[in-house]
Amino acid sequence: MLLKKNKAEFLNCNLAGFGHTEGYLVLDEMRPGDKLLMVREDENKHDNDAIALFYVSKHKLPEDVQTHLIRFDGKRYVALEVDVESDITALSKKGKVQRNKEIREALHVGYIPASNNNQLASMFDMGYAAIYECVVTNIDKEMHPNQQVQIRVNVLENK
Repeated sequence: MLLKKNKAEFLNCNLAGFGHTEGYLVLDEMRPGDKLLMVREDENKHDNDAIALFYVSKHKLPEDVQTHLIRFDGKRYVALEVDVESDITALSKKGKVQRNKEIREALHVGYIPASNNNQLASMFDMGYAAIYECVVTNIDKEMHPNQQVQIRVNVLENK
């Protein structure tokens, strides 16, 4: 009996720019198998095809760390369209955001490498972001920061 695959590998690479972010704050808690949120940055001044990667921390991050608010929609994390500096409590009082366990903070940890992001950016731009997932595959703390975290982008089965 053949098992039906529900995902296929699209890209396997290092997480780019990890050494230029505050990713070190979550390096000890990040594990292979953890999913990273992918957010298209089409107005990135360094790379028109940029796809930023965010880690949802299991612990509270220090107050001075810039994080982004995200919400779990039942299948994946999505970025909330709010000012990063806004306080989630103030938003919930205004009725814009329901305060519950599904709203979390995510830390920017890097990017899909520029040498590998063109096709993926095109697919995101055409509205196919939901069929992709990014997963941490390996962590080696002894490597250079830009080689410490390996990732895999999978294409998910379209149901």
